[in-house]
Amino acid sequence: MPRTRKRKVRPKDLYLLHTVADPQVSPDGKQVAYIVTRSDRDADETRMSVHIAPFDGRTPARRFTQGNKDHSPRWSPDGRHLAFVSDRGEKNQLFVAPLDGGEARQLTKAKFGISNPAWSPDGKRIAYMARTGDYKETKERNPVEKSAPRVIRDLRYKLDGIGFFDERRTHIFVVDIEAGEEKPISDGDWYDDQPAWSPDGKQIAFVSDREPDRHQRQWRSDVWVSPASGGRARKVTRSRGAAVSPAFSPDGRHIAFIGHEHGEAGSAKNIHLMVVPAGGDAPRSVSVPLDRPVAGWPPTGGRTFEWTGDGQALVFIAGDRGTMALYRAGVQNGSVSKLLDGERQIEAFALSPDGRRVAFAAVWLTEPGDLYVASLNGRAREINLSHANDELRKSVDTGRLERMTYKAPDGLEIEAFVLYPPDYRNKRLYPLALNVHGGPHGFHPGSRAWIEFHALAAAGYVVLLPNPRGSTTYGETFSEAVVRDWGGLDFEDIMMGVDVLVVRGVADPDRLYIGGYSYGGFMSAWAVGHTDRFQATVIGAPVSNQVSMFGTGDIPLFDMHEIGGTPLEEPGEYHARSPITYLARVNTPVLLLHHEGDLRCPIGQSEEIFHALKVLGKKVEFVRYPGGFHTYNTHAPSQLIDHARRIVGWYDSHAPTKRARPTKRKRQRAKVHA
Repeated sequence: MPRTRKRKVRPKDLYLLHTVADPQVSPDGKQVAYIVTRSDRDADETRMSVHIAPFDGRTPARRFTQGNKDHSPRWSPDGRHLAFVSDRGEKNQLFVAPLDGGEARQLTKAKFGISNPAWSPDGKRIAYMARTGDYKETKERNPVEKSAPRVIRDLRYKLDGIGFFDERRTHIFVVDIEAGEEKPISDGDWYDDQPAWSPDGKQIAFVSDREPDRHQRQWRSDVWVSPASGGRARKVTRSRGAAVSPAFSPDGRHIAFIGHEHGEAGSAKNIHLMVVPAGGDAPRSVSVPLDRPVAGWPPTGGRTFEWTGDGQALVFIAGDRGTMALYRAGVQNGSVSKLLDGERQIEAFALSPDGRRVAFAAVWLTEPGDLYVASLNGRAREINLSHANDELRKSVDTGRLERMTYKAPDGLEIEAFVLYPPDYRNKRLYPLALNVHGGPHGFHPGSRAWIEFHALAAAGYVVLLPNPRGSTTYGETFSEAVVRDWGGLDFEDIMMGVDVLVVRGVADPDRLYIGGYSYGGFMSAWAVGHTDRFQATVIGAPVSNQVSMFGTGDIPLFDMHEIGGTPLEEPGEYHARSPITYLARVNTPVLLLHHEGDLRCPIGQSEEIFHALKVLGKKVEFVRYPGGFHTYNTHAPSQLIDHARRIVGWYDSHAPTKRARPTKRKRQRAKVHA
């Protein structure tokens, strides 16, 4: 049969793009449960369902649940049942379904829903997190209650993706599988989360911030341990940083967790895999020799570390030069070795009971995500278990992604990724779409903008994805190099990448474009205030005014660390590091994209740019998306598709009509504000 020619990616291919996450291996090692997320065109929502695949890959995977929002699959210790969380009804509740067929049974009736289920070792109970407190949903309130004021007394009173905090608190509960009795294990005026059982089933570890000054801090937590029957909890760690995802060692003597002891100054530092005695003591990092950030902060998408069966080592995921690889750390000898790598990002994994094989979810910019199984001795070929994106792979050509290294003006080596159009030809000049990642302590290539980047490449753009100083996965010193220097040497790193592609005859110097989201939005706004080299820019959810960000974002202490002090203490620095300071210089057409529900970089940051540029008579458009968040944008697929289409359309509409000699300002490399 003739081979079908693949087409280029289109924004609406989002409906073919599936996400695979949270692999869980059955106790007998024969099956893997996992989550598949897809976009529903008719409902304009994302859907999640639990799937099961045989570990050997010899028969196809099957969909296990039929709900619209089913997730968090967890095997019973005997492997006969699968627990999962579903919103069948109005709130997420815990369900258990037999593997040999039959209806799923609802176990919990939590008023505000549950999350993070964990089976007890004997299979008789499941621990979980649930909200407690007296609270009425908005639709249940009478007019007077709906009009009641919100009184704020704490520095931490809202969080992107969550909203404004109220009188409810999260605590640990246990439900009896047979009797259905739900029992609280913790209480108090704090938030408890992420329960994990001890091997003997007598204790439950969890994370909580119970320090007296907790309301004035951010991203801080400790590991606590409570009797599984309830009672007084004891703190295991030292309140010097953060801890998430605790897990007991097989002998119950130690607890591993992801975190740090950096205090409030941890935003640019590496996240570590830590181990602490279960009785409490000074935690120590087993990942520190790697000098790379450990995955799983914050916890999303499944397990990112696991004890080996003998308890002598921990297997974990860490970032390395834009990839996410699998490592092994010896608990006693301090050794760290790489187990599984490649040009991909391993996002979650689960070991087989014998520790010889691993099921893992992985993605790359030119390879949509799927679930794979591999041998850790490297002798057997990897097998795709899920085949969730087979239709997309068969249909589209994702072009070529290459690494590029170059020297910054001060001599520091910088790395970038270059995505070429599917029909790229050498010795031909292409328009260049430069995209700056968020953070600033993020890194390229990210999977969140998969459709956006490929839509640009399909439209004929070479896409430049630099990792300037400040990016993670290149070591802690490199990541910290941007602190108190936003728009400084990081800007020169980015512009040098543009120059390299121009000199190599890849990028057309008259067709350069820049865009980015969050810190990438900051850098896009900064760039057009410092150079006229770009034909157009797309600024997504930016930081535009460091002063107003300090008082309106949901992580105000982050600004103090990154910029230095408060606006009252360092007014000149806050002014100099704000893109709005330089808007009078802007001659580049600006498109602003922002979700109205964003609490991390509130939409007022875009409003300030739009208002100022309009008053100055500059060319600017502002697109406001209803709802959404900052950290994961939106659950409305139509908005993501619109986002990709607008970026391509904005750049296309501002292509030069004829070649003109660049102005003096275009020829100059942008000068960083002194």
